[in-house]
Amino acid sequence: MASTWLVVLGLAFWAAIAAALPDVPSVANFMRKATANAVVLGDFVYVDGGEMSQKVDGKVATFKDRDGSVIFSVQVNSTVSIDMSKSWTSDSVAMRTIKKQGPLKTNMQAWADRSANVFYSWGGKWIRGFNMTETTLWKFAADGSGGGTWSVAPAANPSLLNTLHPGEFAAVAATSDSAFVMGGVASGWTEQFRAITQTLPGMATYNLSTRVWQNGTTNFSPFDRIAGASAEFVPSFGPNGLIFAFGGFAPPADDPNPDFGTSPNFDLQNLTFFDPQTKKTYSQVTTGDVPPYPRSEFCTAGFSDPSGRHEIFMFGGTNRRDKFAYNDSYVLSLPGFVWTKLPDSPDGVRTTQACVVVGNRQVLSIGGVDGFGKGYNDVDPAPQGLLLFDMVDQKWSHSYNASAPAYESPKAIQDLYSAG
Repeated sequence: MASTWLVVLGLAFWAAIAAALPDVPSVANFMRKATANAVVLGDFVYVDGGEMSQKVDGKVATFKDRDGSVIFSVQVNSTVSIDMSKSWTSDSVAMRTIKKQGPLKTNMQAWADRSANVFYSWGGKWIRGFNMTETTLWKFAADGSGGGTWSVAPAANPSLLNTLHPGEFAAVAATSDSAFVMGGVASGWTEQFRAITQTLPGMATYNLSTRVWQNGTTNFSPFDRIAGASAEFVPSFGPNGLIFAFGGFAPPADDPNPDFGTSPNFDLQNLTFFDPQTKKTYSQVTTGDVPPYPRSEFCTAGFSDPSGRHEIFMFGGTNRRDKFAYNDSYVLSLPGFVWTKLPDSPDGVRTTQACVVVGNRQVLSIGGVDGFGKGYNDVDPAPQGLLLFDMVDQKWSHSYNASAPAYESPKAIQDLYSAG
């Protein structure tokens, strides 16, 4: 262990030491970051939650867990903001840390209310069960300059909120007035005093203006159960827009310890989507380069073309059935429902990363690990875990271009429509 910085302490003291580590280590000391959320508000990307591993004085920081096993990752104690008004590279970008008053968790569900310049955080997992409290909805109000403050967002109907079970691995999408939280998994790590692990049925909604929660388990959910999926809101289709769900699993309702690896999965050829107002559900078969599946814990991001088309980018994820992670990427073009294969990531496989649209035409992928490799115990090939993909040029890089031209569908997709 000569090359390792090892701390053997009780859990409370371990957490205190972990809190003293920087949330934005130097490029040389950064190793891995994953299970965080990312949202865009104004000129800034805000990254919240998750775990990370790093080096201290050039040596890998490790800790002993309660059972004596060695762990490499610790909680991220701050919300981090990245200025997107100026171009940068992954090895030189400056990131600002903002003190987090709320709970320090992973795999939280986040959604933005851009009209109010805020985003919300719900559910998630307490890292190793430390400092668990009663779950509530938290709100981050951005100040327009890369900072902001956290506060509790009280519900207008707290009695219904108290009946909802917070979890992780849910699919989330938000319209201009409501957020939709579909499925997920609840356990003793996501909810105090919970004795068993179970998949959460149905869907919960939160109205951004009235602060009213609704439990749609029995009356309007398009899914009985779903976990590990991703969801995207497409505003330009239909009178109310449409919410699409991708991938994930449907563990049996009576399974007291659901296993993604053996559960039925949702393929990526037969897509389910619904109207967020009427709750009417639709399905459609896709064509083209349909991504392989099963696939969970990947990321998606959506782009609207001036012609009225909408493209959804998909990257990475995990095949829990066959126990490997993906490094591939695809784009689904609507309304054609055609998948097109994109270049694989040059920075290796990754899962539990976050993706957001930045600038005019790039996707920013933040963090991720190889779920069946070394996990947090290796150095991310991408500096600070930041990868960028240009949707028009269809190229991966470590450079963000703040002055890139406006998005338009890449030529390969335009040719598909020209050919009918």
